[in-house]
Amino acid sequence: MRALTYFTRVAPRDRISLMKKVNTVAVVLKSINYRDSDKIYTLLSKDLGKIPAVARGVRKISSRRAGNLDTLNLVKVGLSESLSGMRQIDEVSGLNSFRRLKSDYVLTIQCSYVVELLHKTTEEGGNAEPAFELLVKFLKIASKFPENIDLAVRFFEIHYLGLMGYGLNTETCLKCKKDLVEKGPLLYLDTEHGGFICGDCSHHGLSFSTQTVAKLRELTGNKLSKTGEKTLKDLSIITSALIDEHFGIRIKSRELL
Repeated sequence: MRALTYFTRVAPRDRISLMKKVNTVAVVLKSINYRDSDKIYTLLSKDLGKIPAVARGVRKISSRRAGNLDTLNLVKVGLSESLSGMRQIDEVSGLNSFRRLKSDYVLTIQCSYVVELLHKTTEEGGNAEPAFELLVKFLKIASKFPENIDLAVRFFEIHYLGLMGYGLNTETCLKCKKDLVEKGPLLYLDTEHGGFICGDCSHHGLSFSTQTVAKLRELTGNKLSKTGEKTLKDLSIITSALIDEHFGIRIKSRELL
């Protein structure tokens, strides 16, 4: 006799109970429109790393969640994960909107650059807590001292390169191992090996003053102080060269800086 197989239909309430729910703190990196009234957000989460999550109905005029999910916002979100693996934003509350950074074009572009750099060089999932903490620190510094936004961006770049395994040696010459600041007046950047070579050992590559390298040393040590325009320009040249060397990506917002 043929065996009978019975199937039990899962009720809607039971389906909901099968969904994994989690709360986390995250920074909104970007969003794209999805279907008629939804959006998919890319979040940098302290606990879950970089993740996509859909917000249903957020594009409707009646939605109260849209404002809390603006790019750059620091938010607390309640997520559920369906059986298909797609995360959904169920609840969201704003922790910091960093409005000051969105009220000025230059500040907005600088922050957009930082977010794009992080987004394009960070894989989904994994341990992103150090990158999350660095991004939040940058946003707070930039919001508190908007007149020093250029220095804040260089601060982020130097520390982010270090997190990604491309730390910069600002202490000693890569060849003779002597103190860089004492070996001036010019030092030569070696992007491949992440450091500088003194004039006694080489005269190849981009050259920078000992004052610029001393400022890099301060940034690496979490010290931000008043910086002249020439030094700021040199710092930007150095970090851009390192980013190009190690990441090799096009960052559209950098072209607007």
